[in-house]
Amino acid sequence: MLNDVTISALQAAMHGLSARQSAISQDISNVNTPYYRARNVTFEGDLKRALSAGENPLNVKPTISYSPVEGGLTGNNVNLDAETVASVQTEMSFELALRATSDRFSLLNTAIRG
Repeated sequence: MLNDVTISALQAAMHGLSARQSAISQDISNVNTPYYRARNVTFEGDLKRALSAGENPLNVKPTISYSPVEGGLTGNNVNLDAETVASVQTEMSFELALRATSDRFSLLNTAIRG
């Protein structure tokens, strides 16, 4: 019962969000590093496809790619404002997934004790 698709999907989402937050943190820490290329992490589309196809969501892995945006004078293409907004959005999404996971386990706990 603990291996239901909801918990697996939430776990996959939190893994993807964690990878995104790590990439954002590295981008921000390298904002002044010459020729550093910002990275993007995607997983939502693959997770949605896996769920629609009835596949195990835990098989979905985050995809990391380099931002195609041109760099400035130093070749660095990190946009600090965009990274800050992305960081806040990612943190809020992670908190939502964590809360949904907690609620799911509370529901299971209630069913077991019921």
